[in-house]
Amino acid sequence: MRYTPLAAAAAFTLLAAQAQAGGYAGIALGQASIDDTVTQSGTSAGIDENATGWKIFGGYGFTDNLGVEAGWADLGDMNEGGVVDTETEGFYAAGVGRFPIGDSGLSVHGKLGLYAWDQDIAISGGTVSHDGIDFMYGIGAKYLVNDLLGVQFDWERYNTETDADLISVGITLNF
Repeated sequence: MRYTPLAAAAAFTLLAAQAQAGGYAGIALGQASIDDTVTQSGTSAGIDENATGWKIFGGYGFTDNLGVEAGWADLGDMNEGGVVDTETEGFYAAGVGRFPIGDSGLSVHGKLGLYAWDQDIAISGGTVSHDGIDFMYGIGAKYLVNDLLGVQFDWERYNTETDADLISVGITLNF
Protein backbone atom coordinates (compact mmCIF):
# COMPACT_ATOMS: atom_id res chain seq x y z
CA MET A 1 0.00 0.00 0.00
CA ARG A 2 2.84 2.41 0.76
CA TYR A 3 4.16 1.92 -2.82
CA THR A 4 0.97 3.37 -4.36
CA PRO A 5 2.25 7.00 -4.44
CA LEU A 6 5.56 5.82 -5.93
CA ALA A 7 3.76 3.74 -8.58
CA ALA A 8 1.43 6.65 -9.37
CA ALA A 9 4.42 9.03 -9.73
CA ALA A 10 6.21 6.57 -12.01
CA ALA A 11 3.10 6.12 -14.18
CA PHE A 12 2.56 9.89 -14.38
CA THR A 13 6.20 10.44 -15.37
CA LEU A 14 5.97 7.78 -18.09
CA LEU A 15 2.73 9.25 -19.46
CA ALA A 16 4.17 12.79 -19.41
CA ALA A 17 7.25 11.61 -21.29
CA GLN A 18 5.08 9.83 -23.84
CA ALA A 19 2.96 12.97 -24.28
CA GLN A 20 6.09 14.96 -25.20
CA ALA A 21 7.46 12.32 -27.53
CA GLY A 22 6.89 12.56 -31.26
CA GLY A 23 8.34 13.08 -34.67
CA TYR A 24 10.27 15.93 -36.24
CA ALA A 25 11.78 16.86 -39.58
CA GLY A 26 14.36 19.54 -40.28
CA ILE A 27 16.95 21.13 -42.48
CA ALA A 28 20.25 22.66 -41.39
CA LEU A 29 23.01 24.70 -43.00
CA GLY A 30 26.51 25.19 -41.69
CA GLN A 31 30.24 24.87 -42.13
CA ALA A 32 31.94 21.57 -42.85
CA SER A 33 35.66 21.23 -42.26
CA ILE A 34 38.41 18.71 -42.93
CA ASP A 35 41.88 18.84 -41.36
CA ASP A 36 43.60 15.65 -42.47
CA THR A 37 46.27 14.12 -44.71
CA VAL A 38 45.19 12.11 -47.72
CA THR A 39 47.28 9.60 -49.64
CA GLN A 40 46.48 8.44 -53.14
CA SER A 41 48.69 6.40 -55.48
CA GLY A 42 51.71 7.08 -53.27
CA THR A 43 51.13 10.84 -53.19
CA SER A 44 50.31 12.45 -49.83
CA ALA A 45 48.82 15.89 -49.37
CA GLY A 46 47.41 17.77 -46.44
CA ILE A 47 43.98 19.33 -46.50
CA ASP A 48 42.77 21.95 -44.02
CA GLU A 49 39.71 23.46 -45.63
CA ASN A 50 36.13 24.57 -44.96
CA ALA A 51 33.04 24.46 -47.15
CA THR A 52 29.31 25.00 -46.88
CA GLY A 53 27.62 21.85 -45.63
CA TRP A 54 23.98 20.99 -45.13
CA LYS A 55 21.73 18.22 -43.95
CA ILE A 56 18.10 17.23 -44.12
CA PHE A 57 16.88 14.98 -41.34
CA GLY A 58 13.97 13.49 -39.48
CA GLY A 59 13.54 11.67 -36.25
CA TYR A 60 11.25 10.28 -33.64
CA GLY A 61 11.43 10.62 -29.87
CA PHE A 62 10.15 7.50 -28.13
CA THR A 63 10.30 9.39 -24.83
CA ASP A 64 11.39 12.85 -23.81
CA ASN A 65 14.95 11.48 -23.54
CA LEU A 66 15.45 8.74 -26.14
CA GLY A 67 14.92 8.72 -29.87
CA VAL A 68 16.33 8.05 -33.32
CA GLU A 69 17.32 10.33 -36.19
CA ALA A 70 18.16 9.71 -39.84
CA GLY A 71 19.21 12.08 -42.57
CA TRP A 72 21.31 13.03 -45.56
CA ALA A 73 24.46 15.05 -44.86
CA ASP A 74 26.36 16.82 -47.65
CA LEU A 75 29.75 17.91 -46.33
CA GLY A 76 30.61 20.14 -49.25
CA ASP A 77 33.27 20.39 -51.91
CA MET A 78 36.66 21.39 -50.47
CA ASN A 79 39.66 22.45 -52.53
CA GLU A 80 43.10 22.92 -50.99
CA GLY A 81 44.94 25.22 -53.41
CA GLY A 82 44.21 23.09 -56.46
CA VAL A 83 46.26 20.21 -55.03
CA VAL A 84 43.54 18.30 -53.14
CA ASP A 85 39.82 18.35 -53.86
CA THR A 86 37.25 16.41 -51.80
CA GLU A 87 33.51 16.00 -52.01
CA THR A 88 31.65 14.02 -49.32
CA GLU A 89 28.01 13.07 -48.84
CA GLY A 90 25.95 10.27 -47.35
CA PHE A 91 23.09 8.92 -45.27
CA TYR A 92 23.20 8.61 -41.48
CA ALA A 93 21.09 6.89 -38.82
CA ALA A 94 21.70 7.56 -35.13
CA GLY A 95 20.36 7.04 -31.66
CA VAL A 96 19.69 10.32 -29.85
CA GLY A 97 19.83 11.04 -26.11
CA ARG A 98 18.06 14.30 -25.25
CA PHE A 99 18.07 16.07 -21.89
CA PRO A 100 15.49 18.85 -21.41
CA ILE A 101 16.53 21.79 -19.23
CA GLY A 102 13.49 22.43 -17.07
CA ASP A 103 10.37 23.71 -18.83
CA SER A 104 12.28 26.34 -20.82
CA GLY A 105 11.93 24.60 -24.19
CA LEU A 106 15.72 24.19 -24.28
CA SER A 107 17.35 20.76 -24.43
CA VAL A 108 20.82 19.40 -25.06
CA HIS A 109 21.46 16.20 -26.96
CA GLY A 110 24.05 13.71 -28.06
CA LYS A 111 23.92 11.30 -30.96
CA LEU A 112 25.80 8.21 -32.03
CA GLY A 113 25.21 6.29 -35.23
CA LEU A 114 26.43 5.11 -38.60
CA TYR A 115 27.21 7.14 -41.73
CA ALA A 116 27.03 5.43 -45.15
CA TRP A 117 29.23 7.80 -47.17
CA ASP A 118 30.67 8.41 -50.60
CA GLN A 119 33.75 10.59 -50.97
CA ASP A 120 35.63 11.66 -54.09
CA ILE A 121 39.24 12.68 -53.53
CA ALA A 122 41.33 14.24 -56.28
CA ILE A 123 45.08 14.74 -55.80
CA SER A 124 47.07 16.34 -58.63
CA GLY A 125 44.51 15.50 -61.30
CA GLY A 126 43.71 11.87 -60.38
CA THR A 127 40.33 11.19 -58.77
CA VAL A 128 39.48 8.18 -56.62
CA SER A 129 36.05 7.46 -55.19
CA HIS A 130 35.85 5.97 -51.71
CA ASP A 131 32.80 4.74 -49.86
CA GLY A 132 32.03 2.99 -46.63
CA ILE A 133 29.97 2.81 -43.49
CA ASP A 134 31.57 4.33 -40.41
CA PHE A 135 30.63 5.94 -37.12
CA MET A 136 29.23 9.42 -36.72
CA TYR A 137 28.62 11.23 -33.45
CA GLY A 138 27.70 14.67 -32.25
CA ILE A 139 26.36 17.00 -29.60
CA GLY A 140 23.97 19.92 -29.81
CA ALA A 141 21.10 21.92 -28.40
CA LYS A 142 17.53 22.55 -29.47
CA TYR A 143 15.14 25.33 -28.51
CA LEU A 144 11.42 24.87 -29.03
CA VAL A 145 10.01 28.21 -30.19
CA ASN A 146 6.49 26.72 -29.88
CA ASP A 147 4.86 23.28 -30.17
CA LEU A 148 5.47 23.21 -33.93
CA LEU A 149 8.80 24.99 -34.53
CA GLY A 150 12.29 24.46 -33.13
CA VAL A 151 15.79 25.84 -33.73
CA GLN A 152 18.67 23.36 -33.51
CA PHE A 153 22.46 23.79 -33.25
CA ASP A 154 24.74 20.77 -33.86
CA TRP A 155 28.38 19.79 -34.00
CA GLU A 156 28.87 16.43 -35.69
CA ARG A 157 31.89 14.31 -36.63
CA TYR A 158 31.60 12.04 -39.64
CA ASN A 159 34.31 9.38 -39.89
CA THR A 160 35.19 8.90 -43.57
CA GLU A 161 38.42 8.52 -45.55
CA THR A 162 39.12 12.06 -44.29
CA ASP A 163 37.24 12.77 -41.05
CA ALA A 164 34.91 15.74 -41.43
CA ASP A 165 33.13 17.99 -38.93
CA LEU A 166 29.86 19.81 -39.53
CA ILE A 167 28.75 22.75 -37.38
CA SER A 168 25.18 23.65 -38.34
CA VAL A 169 22.09 25.63 -37.39
CA GLY A 170 18.72 24.37 -38.49
CA ILE A 171 14.98 24.57 -38.21
CA THR A 172 12.81 21.67 -37.11
CA LEU A 173 9.09 21.07 -37.55
CA ASN A 174 7.62 18.95 -34.76
CA PHE A 175 4.58 16.72 -35.25
